[in-house]
Amino acid sequence: MLKSSVIFTLLSSLATPFASAAVTVYTGSSTTTADLSLYTVASNDQTILQVPAAPQGLNPTVLAQLYDGGMTGMGNPVNGGFLGFSIELSVAAMLILRPEFLNYCAVLESRGGSVTVRVGGNTQDKAILAVDGNPSGKTIDKYKGTDASPTETPDVHFTLDLFYAMASISKLVKANWFFGIPFIAVDSDGNAGLVVQYARQILGENLLALQLANEPDLYGPHLKKQADYSEQDFFTDTQTMIQKLPITEPILAGPSICCMWDTNTVLNDGYMNFKDSLAFIDVMHYPNNNCATGADAVVPQDVFPNYLNHHNVQNVVTPYASTAQISLAAGKQMMMMETNTASCGGFPGVSDSFAASLWGVDYGLQMAYNNFTYALLHFGGQNVYYNPFTPPPTNMTKYRQWTTGAVFYSNIVVAEALGKSGVSQVIDLQLDDNNENRAGYAIYEKGVASRAVFINYVSNPGASDYTVQVAIGGQQTGLPNKTPTSVKVKYLRADSVSVKYNITWAGQTMGQQYGSDGRLYGEVEVTTIQCDTTTQLCDIPVPSPSVALVFLTDDAFTNSGGDDSGSTLTFATTVTSGKVHPTMDQAALATSNGRNGSVPLGATSKGGALSSWSEQGVRLAGGAAQLWWSVAITVLGVVGGAWMM
Repeated sequence: MLKSSVIFTLLSSLATPFASAAVTVYTGSSTTTADLSLYTVASNDQTILQVPAAPQGLNPTVLAQLYDGGMTGMGNPVNGGFLGFSIELSVAAMLILRPEFLNYCAVLESRGGSVTVRVGGNTQDKAILAVDGNPSGKTIDKYKGTDASPTETPDVHFTLDLFYAMASISKLVKANWFFGIPFIAVDSDGNAGLVVQYARQILGENLLALQLANEPDLYGPHLKKQADYSEQDFFTDTQTMIQKLPITEPILAGPSICCMWDTNTVLNDGYMNFKDSLAFIDVMHYPNNNCATGADAVVPQDVFPNYLNHHNVQNVVTPYASTAQISLAAGKQMMMMETNTASCGGFPGVSDSFAASLWGVDYGLQMAYNNFTYALLHFGGQNVYYNPFTPPPTNMTKYRQWTTGAVFYSNIVVAEALGKSGVSQVIDLQLDDNNENRAGYAIYEKGVASRAVFINYVSNPGASDYTVQVAIGGQQTGLPNKTPTSVKVKYLRADSVSVKYNITWAGQTMGQQYGSDGRLYGEVEVTTIQCDTTTQLCDIPVPSPSVALVFLTDDAFTNSGGDDSGSTLTFATTVTSGKVHPTMDQAALATSNGRNGSVPLGATSKGGALSSWSEQGVRLAGGAAQLWWSVAITVLGVVGGAWMM
């Protein structure tokens, strides 16, 4: 943790040019200051849904029988960076060029050993790398796109500053990256080759893979290609791209199918011919969508119970079991490149509720159990409900901090459940005869049962609590008893599945709306439970609603960050008090990403063109991003040993 106030001051002064206190709008005859903080967007939404009725007749006590040495059907080994982030390229600057982002990453790194981030999405396909910088001086410039997509995808021009910032982040927290390559032009202009060249050169070993194409099955419907764009057309374009790109080893991820084509069919019909260039077989999937409008629009209250059901999680993931087998047979890793609660920004009252926290833990561990290597939760702009965290809109940074989304707590729990060993294997315990209202997972490391996770989806505190009796061997198994004499437990808690805030992880919280700097606050609460050496059982209470993470060994507890007292590196966020007063032309404002824009350009979620103050106000001319991060790292590198506790 930070020890010296000098470091806070240094980092704050370095970042001050990127803080915005207000925006002046000038016209030919007058100048006014726009109060942009008055506008309401999805990330501010306060919808609270009705809690589904509690089921009756549930067993108050259930058995979780584990076995020493491992269990049949465990997933392949994964690391603690398994559940990461997918950031839309068009909004990347508003997120990663802030110390708050570093704090969020540090929370995960201290538990899982690393954090995984993908930058790409719909805006990657026609993105232009401006090697010599954008005329505006900004890291990312956006222009009105021509696609027929419901997400109103803008055209993006980005600079090398973005890569330099990403590389610098990896020096501060162990961040590993996926980056999306422009695909639509099939590198006819050499742009995709430049992206590959500089991404590899600047990110180095922290680049996991380059995503080749993004949802190609929608190229036709969204008019990115001809209306009848087919799988065969996709194969032809892929072949052309690979021949043109400066690659000689497996560094690509694809096919990134989402919606219209069958992934297995695409793999078997020709895509695996490119396996020598592929590091990952990736898919993109949302369990529902909020893209429809009018009479066809989904009613959030109607789908709310779907996110409180273990069977639904299983049904989303298990169809990819055969895809995993195809991938593994070819010696490739499979990953979920982009996902979240629902496409087109998620649902109000669902995607931003504690239900999403519970669902995200279940969903993440279910994917690990089904042989995914990574799974990345997607970010949009200000006008989406599902962001793991969101900067304050417009000029509110003077007096507001970030908002932590409920689903970010899923990232924390999964990182801590998997730990830092890099060899965690997950199995779905089919708890209580695979009851839909509950979920249970065991995590093994090199054959040792190290952790267990239990979820209670029912929101009926006190009346719907249950107890899991954990045993390792012994009992009626005929195997030696390996049940520990005591275990440690951390809980993810909230009063109801419908709340958005007042969520705690082991007694700590990320704060209320506009109240987070990316760090956990409060005293860490770890419950020690003594096991019954006679019955060879550990009784684990699972309150309603909650997640219980059980550490079955002391090593597992330590390897996941332990009590987190002083172990998480943190970064100064006093930059929010910095005062810069940029000016912009009224016409430019009208077509920018500001909330007032008549033709807003921003994220690729429906309505997600609305963006935050930082996206409009951050201008990184002449490599300023590289300079800022480089100076920050120099400071950290020189004095790091003096302020680490």
